[in-house]
Amino acid sequence: MTSRALNDAATRLSRCVTALLQDQPFFGNLTLRLPLRPDRTRQTIASDGKEIRFSPEWVTDTEADLLKTALARIVTACALKHHTRRRNRDPQVWQLASQLVTHPLLQDAGFTLPEGAECWPDCSVEEAYNRLIENDPGNPDPTADPDNAQPPADATGNSPSPPGPDSGSDDDDPTDPGPEDTSSDAGDGDGTSHSSGTSFDPSGTGEVLDADERAGATRPADLAIEEQTWDEAMHQAAQLARVQGNLPGAIQETVDNAHRSVLDWRSLLRRYLTDAASADYSWSAPNRRYIDSGLYLPSIRSEGINEIAIVIDTSASLPSRVLDEFWAEIREIATDVRPETLILLQVDSVLQDACEYAASDLPDSITLKGRGGTDFRPGFEWLEQQGRHPGCCIYLTDMECDSYPDAEPLFPVIWVNYGPTPDEYCTEPWGERIDMHLA
Repeated sequence: MTSRALNDAATRLSRCVTALLQDQPFFGNLTLRLPLRPDRTRQTIASDGKEIRFSPEWVTDTEADLLKTALARIVTACALKHHTRRRNRDPQVWQLASQLVTHPLLQDAGFTLPEGAECWPDCSVEEAYNRLIENDPGNPDPTADPDNAQPPADATGNSPSPPGPDSGSDDDDPTDPGPEDTSSDAGDGDGTSHSSGTSFDPSGTGEVLDADERAGATRPADLAIEEQTWDEAMHQAAQLARVQGNLPGAIQETVDNAHRSVLDWRSLLRRYLTDAASADYSWSAPNRRYIDSGLYLPSIRSEGINEIAIVIDTSASLPSRVLDEFWAEIREIATDVRPETLILLQVDSVLQDACEYAASDLPDSITLKGRGGTDFRPGFEWLEQQGRHPGCCIYLTDMECDSYPDAEPLFPVIWVNYGPTPDEYCTEPWGERIDMHLA
């Protein structure tokens, strides 16, 4: 293939990335994280979580809709950590299992699947793998050996950390640089895959390559960082898509389940506050990941958050230790996010107090005022009357109230619930809820 043909293939693929950003922002944002590199050892397209490697011939001969589907599938598989979880399982069976469980997410989002591509909804990749093994006894099953038994994981990719290498392994030496990266410059189209296995794409929707087979990612600690990075990327992509009003329902559920299962309330609160800082695509600042390939794609820009509102339900049911824990976390997060202003409202059945602080001047503790009944309306009414539009409003409460404002505010609201899961009568009609699950 000539250099011009390689460039044409890369340009065609980059146009698909641009189309994803416009039409499917969740998948487009994930794709934008990874550089595109030609790789003639691939049947179609693949990712190891660090880059997207594509067959130039396949890109040239494949319909644009199927290219977008494959791009979306491989980054979704990485977001679900399929590239870090295979371990000793058969690579080809794992590849098919990964495709079977990600296809339903793509189908729900409106992507075009290749003819004959199967969908196994509501199933983790480990569950799909085991079903494939059971349905075809000829498939190898490394998990039959107790020494190779794999811990279960849910469909969102959350599983216990992998065991460390054997004590006699060279990987135990912290100074060991890991295996040498023998791949040649992929820009010339002759780069070799990071995966030692044969290219295998049974459904034509792209491959996921093992992260632990690329140079510098052989240790469990590296894989833990990799998984955390992709979890953060998935949440940011969901936030961007949500702001644009274009987050598929199945993806929303997958993201929510992932966060609830692995993060405590402090991590969730920090994540929501961090995401409250506005983020958007900027074409004026090109994405540096693609410049070396001659491709012009946008980067993501973020701006600081100007104002945060904190509303504390000061009814008699609020335990002092809960307030202390919550306020300590708010002070720490504010130090990182650094809003220009933090509005603190104390509300029971009426507004009891309203104060404003700079992020660096928050008091060490709060003296509660009120301790009456509960009504969620006064705090929002005060913000509206004062013409305040915070980047985010956080409401600490036990959710034992059904007196909500008639209309949803024009800013994001996070309910931090220190009580039990609310019944249907008191469930929040809008906003996001974080359950503290206190002992």
